[in-house]
Amino acid sequence: MIKVRHIITGTTLLAVCGFMMIVWAHGRPAPPLTQAGMDSAGMDSVRAVQLRFTFESGDSATVTQIEGGIIEVERNGKKLTITPYMREHGQVELRISQAVQREGREMMEAVDTLLVDKGLTKLNRGNLPFSVRVVNAEKKLPAAALAAGGTCCATTCSGTRVCGVCVCTDCGRCGPNWCDCAMP
Repeated sequence: MIKVRHIITGTTLLAVCGFMMIVWAHGRPAPPLTQAGMDSAGMDSVRAVQLRFTFESGDSATVTQIEGGIIEVERNGKKLTITPYMREHGQVELRISQAVQREGREMMEAVDTLLVDKGLTKLNRGNLPFSVRVVNAEKKLPAAALAAGGTCCATTCSGTRVCGVCVCTDCGRCGPNWCDCAMP
């Protein structure tokens, strides 16, 4: 009887400690951005990718985003998120999700994974067709500037909203002073 009591007490203590660790970890802020190395000026930098989207309407956007960051594309209530990951030989893996309604809430649902490069790749998933190509797979962004953070958004002339770290569209530009994408 005493051994059973010790096992129950030990199990309860373990469960309570585990729950406390989960609560503690959940309340902590996200870790800072990882540093990819030093740029030519000796300043810390972060790896990023620069992509060019060409929409069905003919409008375009050049978007810069850090690796693993989220690019948002929205038009007429249709929403996609695109998460870039650098791969070998200048290729970028794009993980694409679309917004869906479930139980009265909007949730993101994975729809596709693409491997893109400097050639044009058509994306027809998520009811928001467009083409994408890699402009620069080895982009370096200043870590200090990203620490201030924030996503910026710009809208194309036909009304497609695009968000990333730096966005240049045919009708606008959104980004800090180091945002160097040329207007399409």
